Amino acid sequence: MSRFFFSLLILILLAGLALAQDTPDDSLFGGNTSSEQPSDDMFGDNIFTEVSNAPGAKPATDLFTTSGVSLGGKFAVATELSLDLNPVDGQDALSSGLTDLSTTLFLDARPATDFRAFVKGKLGYTTTNGVSFELKEAFADITIADTVFVRAGKQTVNWGVGYFFSPANLINLEQIDPENPGAELSGPIAFKAQLPLGADNLTGYLLTNDSADGNNFSSAARYEFLVSGFEVTTGGIIEDSGHWALMATASGSVQDVTLFAETVLEGNSTKVFVVKDSSKPTGLSTTTSDALYVSATLGARYSYTTEDDLYRFTGIAQYFFNGLGYEDNSIFTDNPAAIGSLVGSGSLNLSDLQERGQHYLAINLSSPDIAKSKLTPSALWLANLSDGSGFLNASLSYSGIDYVTPNIRYRYSYGTKGAEYSPNGVKHSLSLGFSLIASF
Repeated sequence: MSRFFFSLLILILLAGLALAQDTPDDSLFGGNTSSEQPSDDMFGDNIFTEVSNAPGAKPATDLFTTSGVSLGGKFAVATELSLDLNPVDGQDALSSGLTDLSTTLFLDARPATDFRAFVKGKLGYTTTNGVSFELKEAFADITIADTVFVRAGKQTVNWGVGYFFSPANLINLEQIDPENPGAELSGPIAFKAQLPLGADNLTGYLLTNDSADGNNFSSAARYEFLVSGFEVTTGGIIEDSGHWALMATASGSVQDVTLFAETVLEGNSTKVFVVKDSSKPTGLSTTTSDALYVSATLGARYSYTTEDDLYRFTGIAQYFFNGLGYEDNSIFTDNPAAIGSLVGSGSLNLSDLQERGQHYLAINLSSPDIAKSKLTPSALWLANLSDGSGFLNASLSYSGIDYVTPNIRYRYSYGTKGAEYSPNGVKHSLSLGFSLIASF
């Protein structure tokens, strides 16, 4: 019953604050202890991690076990040669270019069992924008009396359990890219604290998205507990802009199938919507909404390995109902020039054009190192069921060369011209890529 009351208390408190649209109180704080970064392995065995607490264990000592300073990182470079099988008039069918050139570096300092400092940055280069640097994380961890765990600074905080889509990812500054779900997401500057309660955790945050002037503060809280082998979380966030959201997630296994689900209720969304407006020359304008929106997602993951270990099959599927999407997507396909004008004028951001449908489906199938050949065939189907657009990526990669991975990919995009996944209509392309990745 204590779990129920903790969850109910969080939801009622945050809902009351949201509906009143008051500035969050400084007493509403707490946090999630881990950096919660998604795995770089798209089909690794660590999409979900179960943590068991041994009797008599000291979380602080277990968390900070290494003294001294660790340095490391990753270097990556990738190129691609692409052939457009049905090019648009006036465009070249063959193109090539650099798709990645970056170095990620981190410093992990643990001078004591109750203190840790971590910094990670990414230095990148593109032919369009030249050299860039992004601070990925910079935080300090401390533990107070082996009871309360505090993290302060810029940090990645993944609340959701979804793989391709995650409506409960309310805190990070970026959304998951379904074509690269393992990529690390940029997080906010936050003060976070966690109070373990046996096998449960009560966490919360004070956040800011703009450290220059101290504005855009938010408060958040989350409670985690186990129910019949499923990890369940409830929580919410409220921002000084008036936007608020309540969330719940669940993840666990039924026999050989891993299941995961999320649901979110939010109000006073900051998303910009496109609406018809006869008073405008383009016939369209933009607006925001204070309505209530419900989003939800449900997914499953299954892996099978033959007894001789020659074949391993992994499949993952996820459905996403996007409450912030449009019931009628024809506003985009019927008015491409007007949409472009809104983007060009700054009234509409490109991020507002992502996930604009209400119904999505993603399925990925893979067979890593098939028959011990170092070859990995895989296929990804991503569909916006609302506007009828989508694409299929079928690829084959080879991992038999140290550090270097060649791959070949066929991509088929379908749907009406101007739809989310078919901006240029039906397209076929074939590409050959090479990537070099080395960790140190």
